[in-house]
Amino acid sequence: MKSKFSLKIKLTAISICILTIMCVVLAVFSIFSAGKLIESTDTIPAIPVGENQTEQIIESAAVLPAEAIGNFQGTMIVVMLCLVALGSVLTYVFASKTLKPLEDLTVDVQNINVNNLSQQITVPSTKDEVAELALAFQRMMEKLNQSYQIQKRFSANAAHELRTPLAALQTQLEVFQMKPNREKEEYETLFQSVGESTERLSNLVKDLLTFTNEQTIERREPVELRDLIEEIRFELEDSAAERGIKIHISGQGVIIGDDRLLQRVFYNLLSNAIRYNTDGGTISVDISDSKVMVEDTGIGIPDEAKAHIFEAFFCVDKSRSRELGGSGLGLAVVKSIIEKHGGEIRIENNDPQGSRFVVTFH
Repeated sequence: MKSKFSLKIKLTAISICILTIMCVVLAVFSIFSAGKLIESTDTIPAIPVGENQTEQIIESAAVLPAEAIGNFQGTMIVVMLCLVALGSVLTYVFASKTLKPLEDLTVDVQNINVNNLSQQITVPSTKDEVAELALAFQRMMEKLNQSYQIQKRFSANAAHELRTPLAALQTQLEVFQMKPNREKEEYETLFQSVGESTERLSNLVKDLLTFTNEQTIERREPVELRDLIEEIRFELEDSAAERGIKIHISGQGVIIGDDRLLQRVFYNLLSNAIRYNTDGGTISVDISDSKVMVEDTGIGIPDEAKAHIFEAFFCVDKSRSRELGGSGLGLAVVKSIIEKHGGEIRIENNDPQGSRFVVTFH
């Protein structure tokens, strides 16, 4: 719940209370000290004068201490009130000046919305806590804007990748419906095309779910890398055999992790190696403890593309990737899962041609 009093008013009120207490204590102490001082003053010896004059002098002497104390009390009250008033004004002015950068920061933050995340926040020139706070807000906004732009591009790319096969499938169905006489071969061709499109959509949705979900390691158990990759080879054997591609696996290794997610990692790496390999090429998988190298004799990856190869929806050749059924998410998913396992992946050239992916688990 928002307070109806600003921080400036609160600071001023606290200062007034402190000043008032200090002035009251000072006044009480001063009055008490003055009274003691008057009481301890020696009586002035009477001067021999007339009887009536002596009585007047004695009466005047008795009245003087009471008048002095009364005057002193009045003066102290006036001084106290003046000090409180002056201190209050000075405190308010000082608080206003001190809190002005904080008020400007509040206005800047309140004006920020999803459409102007790149707006600059005013950082005061003073090197104090408020300046550090404004600078921290500025850095936070830069990170938020960067993250928002990445998510925006990701959503646009995801929508495009989903829309493309759907549009192609819709066009095929419309053309098929317009034909008056449909042969059996045409039905078979349509069913095959629909099957390929739905498979591509299914793989894309799986990659999207895997990439966008918080891939926490739900199960941590020993995983035999050789057995895992052998299962994947058996699963991809038909697609590799169609193009005469041989898959060789050597070595042994055991790591602690989620076998379901690790299966996704090496499935994506091997399927990519098949998809972008040359006909009659080879794929070599070398396992050494917690390190795995996947080499192919394919088309390779240009040097300028290596820095972006693990980014979501990045494709070296978009038309070729779409033709081969790639979604641009496979390697991004691979990198994300490996990092969840505390590992890393890098890409190297496989001389004389092809690519080499090196996966290291720490």
